Amino acid sequence: MRLGEWINRKRHNRGFGIQSPSAFFFVTEVLREQLPYYAYKKLDSTVEKYGGMSKKHARELFRITNYIQPDNCISIASPAAAEAMKAARPTATHYILEGRKIEEYNECMKECRSIGMLYLSDCPCKEEIISTAISHTNNKSIIIVAGIHKDKATALWWQRLVDNPTTIVTYDMYSYGLLFFDKEKKKQHYKLKR
Repeated sequence: MRLGEWINRKRHNRGFGIQSPSAFFFVTEVLREQLPYYAYKKLDSTVEKYGGMSKKHARELFRITNYIQPDNCISIASPAAAEAMKAARPTATHYILEGRKIEEYNECMKECRSIGMLYLSDCPCKEEIISTAISHTNNKSIIIVAGIHKDKATALWWQRLVDNPTTIVTYDMYSYGLLFFDKEKKKQHYKLKR
């Protein structure tokens, strides 16, 4: 990350420059929450067991799930993400997919019809999954995409997702991105530092 980009992300990190009250609350009270939660110790041991994400990222995912309270949680190619979502929302229907075959995801979509929360780690068919997923979203849906700045091609793909008219509010956390689809809100994109 270049210095100028780091400074810009740092500025929005504490909510500075964010005009939307809901986005300001999400950044300051969900993403940047500093208080301990009941599930953090279990999450930390889960991350050590499965790997694939940092403890900080697992805790953020737990807080996001706890805030959103989705009816269903879909985790693709990340057992640690699945455990973080289960810890935050045990009553939701959970789908844990490997992400190697698009058919596996299509079967899941037939079952749950619309997406509550989707966590997509790096997998071979991620572009196909996202294009299908966007058509199954509603105002309460959220999609989290890991590794959005892994390489130049992935960063360009992420930018196309941000520019997509279906995605309304987006957050670029550098190591992952969040896509919200609430049509009642104005289209916004925020770059934050993790």
